[in-house]
Amino acid sequence: MASLRTQRARLSHLPTSLPFQFLPVNSRLLQYSHLLQLRYKSHARPSSSAQPADKRTVPSTTSTSSIPLSDDINPPPSTRPADLDLPESLPDTAPAGDKVKRYFSIGRAYLSFYKTGLKNVYHNYRASLPIRRSLGITARLPTAPPAAAFYAKQQSNGKSGSKGEKQFLATKTSRSTFQLLHRAAHDVRRMIPFSLILIICGELTPFLILAFGNAVTPYTCRIPRQIEKYRSKRLSQKTKALSAHSAAVDGSVTPPEVGSEEEMRVISQFVNKSWVEKASDEEVLRACAVLGLAESHTMPSFLVGMLYRRRLRNFVEYLALDDKLMRKCGGTKALEAIEVRVAVEERAGFGVAMGEEGWQAEIVQRRWLEKWLERTGK
Repeated sequence: MASLRTQRARLSHLPTSLPFQFLPVNSRLLQYSHLLQLRYKSHARPSSSAQPADKRTVPSTTSTSSIPLSDDINPPPSTRPADLDLPESLPDTAPAGDKVKRYFSIGRAYLSFYKTGLKNVYHNYRASLPIRRSLGITARLPTAPPAAAFYAKQQSNGKSGSKGEKQFLATKTSRSTFQLLHRAAHDVRRMIPFSLILIICGELTPFLILAFGNAVTPYTCRIPRQIEKYRSKRLSQKTKALSAHSAAVDGSVTPPEVGSEEEMRVISQFVNKSWVEKASDEEVLRACAVLGLAESHTMPSFLVGMLYRRRLRNFVEYLALDDKLMRKCGGTKALEAIEVRVAVEERAGFGVAMGEEGWQAEIVQRRWLEKWLERTGK
């Protein structure tokens, strides 16, 4: 059974008039629905970098005891990778038998990690199905839900007296629900190829996954080494694309300083809907490279009309809605530490906390995200 927070996100968007046939009759959710009315707190595992109690820190988790379903900002923990518990390293003088046992323990730890990740993919997708039906999104093809599905259109009188349409965020839409749908669709598309690799390769899967990258790996199955490799790649990719952008705009090959106001100004321009429609093919490629939508800003320009402009347009709509829901559901103060980092990296904020660790890195990332929301909310 999925976690209680998964069930909260599952119910947060269902209309009260949802037909009975849409409810999973065989699900144990009906037996536990009364629990959603209770007050509870989610307890995070203590971090190895936790500071002494006498030091003032930014809270890395938030209590959900009094958060309404429509205002839940953090997606369920099942949408993120679980903890990977590896055995401690042995000294070089350790007996050969102990080293062999450790290698077997490492293999079992990875298999357990991957199995947990795949189970979470399944539970997340099952939890997303009734929400997708309530939004009118097809459940057969696990595509990312369009941003328009989360808006409610209302008729309003214009100044001239004619009726017009205005879009409003649906009152029951929460960021938790929105992220659950997106992450479930992202992961389930990668579930089949990854499962085949896991079945065929077994304990060798981590080595192959590092070679294949994230294209075939659900987010819930990404090991720490793989995530760090991806972050390093994205930072290098962003730096090169911003350098090319500076050369084209200012004639300088020096990119803006990481985390600076100038860098944020450029990135926020890339996610401006009107800019995307007017941008040249070269500008679209540079924006896609910065935001991780293209492998490089030097991709053939003929692909822009076929692929990259549409991909950038969809991502801009996704970020705009995510920003609105983040402001609606409490802002950065309500975000858990891990979700702060995920949100910053989605907005090309790689490297903003370089050289910092633990709670200090969290403070820098929260400040960066607060500035981003202020800029995009104007």
